[in-house]
Amino acid sequence: MPKSLASLRLALPRSSLQHRFAACPLMADRQDLLPLVELHADEVEIGHYGALLDTLNVGLLEFAVDGSLLQSNTRARALLGGRPAPWLDENGQPLSPDEHLEMQVVHTGQPVRQRAIGLRNEHAGTIDWYKASAYPVFGDSGTVRRILLILADLSRPSDLAREGGRLPTHDPLTGLFNQRYISTLLDDECRRAQRYGRPFVLALLAIDNYTGICQTDGQQAGENALAGVGRLLARSLREFDMVGRFATDEFLLILPNARVNEATSVLERLRESIETSRLRSDDKALTISGGLTEYSNEDTPALIDSVRSLLAAARAADGNRICVNLDLF
Repeated sequence: MPKSLASLRLALPRSSLQHRFAACPLMADRQDLLPLVELHADEVEIGHYGALLDTLNVGLLEFAVDGSLLQSNTRARALLGGRPAPWLDENGQPLSPDEHLEMQVVHTGQPVRQRAIGLRNEHAGTIDWYKASAYPVFGDSGTVRRILLILADLSRPSDLAREGGRLPTHDPLTGLFNQRYISTLLDDECRRAQRYGRPFVLALLAIDNYTGICQTDGQQAGENALAGVGRLLARSLREFDMVGRFATDEFLLILPNARVNEATSVLERLRESIETSRLRSDDKALTISGGLTEYSNEDTPALIDSVRSLLAAARAADGNRICVNLDLF
């Protein structure tokens, strides 16, 4: 094995990790399936996010810190039809300017989640109701630079519910990001790391002997194992971590603002949790192997090649282990 690879099987204490996978808590029925915008996003990234929400029939309004509207996506313009504030609260009473969700974010620096707000439809003599969440976008100084208001129409069933949660950004079996979208997120994270000098860790995990499981226990058993690992990953990472299904039995993890030594401990706890979780129907242990590295100005293909070679080394060493690039320590 090359000297830059290390096989780790650490005796770390097990813990119940409470953080959930990155999600936009906007719609109660599918709140785990909407991707969360990066909290230090630039205008290009906000534009991409608005276009993504358009495909989900979700509105996005971008405000400056003085409350002025800077831009909106196509869905938001269709929902609002150019109607001005004031917004109405849950009881149909006008919200004062300081009570508007975007201004609450300005004053507190904290997101406002899942509020029902209304706009009076003078033509129909009714009130149109929306479920809304507002999020801060921070500048380099750490102060709020923009506010994003996300709107879903409460007057009709959501497209997410009608489609059973099968979003173009997500893998329907595991509920995680699909390969195309996690690759896009990795490109964005590399660009942010270059611009701001922020570290991040990339990891590639795979189920050990997945083909053998399918051959022995059947394809359904293999799919159940994939779905179980996906659920465990989703509930075990930090709110802003990103994870997607990258190949048949592989999962790609992007851990922003993390160093490789910290991520090694996280991945070891995940490996132990999966080994003891009894995700196989025959009660045999399901294990994973993985490789992880820290971004060091490589391009995306080189970064993927790095974690893939580390994963191969873990599998060659009989699996159920994590390999890490020791040159990073």
